[in-house]
Amino acid sequence: MLAESIIRVGEPIRDSRLSNKERLILLTDCDNQMFKNFFQHVFFIELDGDSVEYHFLKVGVGNGDNSFQVDKYRNYAYPIIATKGGSPTLPQGNYPIPCYIVYNSDIKKMKDAEYIAEKFVLPRLERTISYKDYQKEKLEDISYKVAYDLKDHYDEFIDEKDQNGILYIYDYSLPEFRNDKERLHEKTGFFWLTSSKLKKGEELHLDSEKCIKNIIEAKITEAKTLGHKNKAISTFSNKLEDEVVSIYNKYWPWLSHTWEAPRSIYWSKKDFTKGIKVDRSSYEAYLYGTQFLNKITLPISNIILKEMFSPSMNVEAKRNVKASKFDTIYGVPIVLPLVKDNPEQRLQKYRYILETKKEKSQTDLHLELIAGIDRVLPEIDDEYRLTLLYYSGEISKGNIHIRSIIEDVVPSVAKGLEKIIKDISRREISKIAKLFRREDMRNFYPLESLPAMLGNAYGPGYVWSSLETVFSRQPIYLDRLHHSTARKLNELANKEEYHSMINELIFYYGFIIFYNRYNNEILQIGKEVNYMADWEGLLKKYKAGEIKAENLQNVEELGFVTGLVIRQFSNSYYHSAENDFVKHRVMKFGSKLNPEMIWKNGLLQCEELAIQRDMGLAENFRPNLSQVLLATLEADRKDLLNKYRDKYMTAFWSGYLMYKK
Repeated sequence: MLAESIIRVGEPIRDSRLSNKERLILLTDCDNQMFKNFFQHVFFIELDGDSVEYHFLKVGVGNGDNSFQVDKYRNYAYPIIATKGGSPTLPQGNYPIPCYIVYNSDIKKMKDAEYIAEKFVLPRLERTISYKDYQKEKLEDISYKVAYDLKDHYDEFIDEKDQNGILYIYDYSLPEFRNDKERLHEKTGFFWLTSSKLKKGEELHLDSEKCIKNIIEAKITEAKTLGHKNKAISTFSNKLEDEVVSIYNKYWPWLSHTWEAPRSIYWSKKDFTKGIKVDRSSYEAYLYGTQFLNKITLPISNIILKEMFSPSMNVEAKRNVKASKFDTIYGVPIVLPLVKDNPEQRLQKYRYILETKKEKSQTDLHLELIAGIDRVLPEIDDEYRLTLLYYSGEISKGNIHIRSIIEDVVPSVAKGLEKIIKDISRREISKIAKLFRREDMRNFYPLESLPAMLGNAYGPGYVWSSLETVFSRQPIYLDRLHHSTARKLNELANKEEYHSMINELIFYYGFIIFYNRYNNEILQIGKEVNYMADWEGLLKKYKAGEIKAENLQNVEELGFVTGLVIRQFSNSYYHSAENDFVKHRVMKFGSKLNPEMIWKNGLLQCEELAIQRDMGLAENFRPNLSQVLLATLEADRKDLLNKYRDKYMTAFWSGYLMYKK
């Protein structure tokens, strides 16, 4: 169950010695870059009974949307919580203290005190945990005091440009605030806000401990809107708890009260506890877990998405697909231990995931290479398991589509896959390209990550299933690769796009390397197919005229050497007839080239045409041709040419394009 995994992620954060500053940053949007410009306009209202004072604060330095930088030593004392879903200008959920985001549309209306009091301030005060025991008349009184104070200073802050800001009500009657003769150090748990205007010489502070408790209470209050029970068994602790609530959480609104799908027809709209009952401790862990996962969630890059989901059977179609066409897909790595571990140790790993942008050591695991997620994991042993969650849609709108959940990935397997991908990208691509006389091979995207590689090999419809297969250490097969490669090579050959044909073959042999190493190093079954080293050996024998029928025992070897023969003859034919031999004689009228055409229209015509045109052929040609003809007859007798047509054609074009004079 995903909810259980999220709770397990949050438990070490809940139980660790995390500072109150770090907890506020994690549980609120005070450090969210999306809201940094709100800190340019802080409407700070100091309220003590009938006395009201207005402050206009800028919590940071710089001007304008791009140059402004939030003060990182003060922002955590402003625990703003942005709405997730619905209209952001409307009051939603619950607030821990009277600290609210204000959008431009409401700032422009601050001249209308009645509107601000009744439509903005009061609805939020009614949802604020600090004021949960206050009578409505008292809240209305506070709302009007705040609204009229804002109106009186309207001309001081209003701007023609769009403005977003924060309304902060420092109410002396609330226990979440403390004023003191001096500015208190944050180690005391009291975070400095500003200097008082009502009480000269005093400093105003937020009690972080009480604020954090209010945040938890606010979220549990939200969860109660979809159900709560007293004296019930928790789904997660499996114990009788004083109170349990629904799993609903506006930090992670994957279960929304506006949805019908997750709710049984036998439940009422406010009784989701019939499905899942969460106790207070588990719900607190769930909050920390969801916020941590939100912070490490990243979109898969458009380049990788294009390689994953472009048509794999049609080169022209893939070429015309724009990388921006695809829906954004987000990836979330979830690291969990198999057995209970030290919460502080796991918290250190979580901090590493959150903060590290690039690999720091060879033991790090770069998820972009194997999962398309640009996150770096610290070294983790096989006492942990990795879950990869992929989804599309917008969490803020409750519009979530889970694409795949790949569970129980063994870290050593992930590290082994990463090493293979790295070696292919950094070493093998250039080696393969060199055999095709291609020197500069930078950013060959189809082979630079595992999702891109599997998407190109098996097609967009098999990306998630093939990823799960590989991470689960199950066998993979090459039939679709052979078929798609042969089909694309034929399409490109008809257009004489030899550069693109070489790209397809570089990918093909790169994937063959992955296939061989995956079988040897991950599955440890020692299963291999022909690779470039085999072709290099055949190339040497071919140049020396030493090819024998016994060197051509399978269709790939036969197809490769046949490609060498046809290309060598084609070079001489061009000098004689000024026509391309394959296009003019073998593959007539743009037809689909096949092994039989190569044999009967190509190989069998070589000697006759050589005599007719008095072609000067190198000494190695006829000895090689005779052995290829013998091997082709034997392969035809066994029906291998028809049975393994795609393998033969891929090998043929490999030999044809790899041939050197």
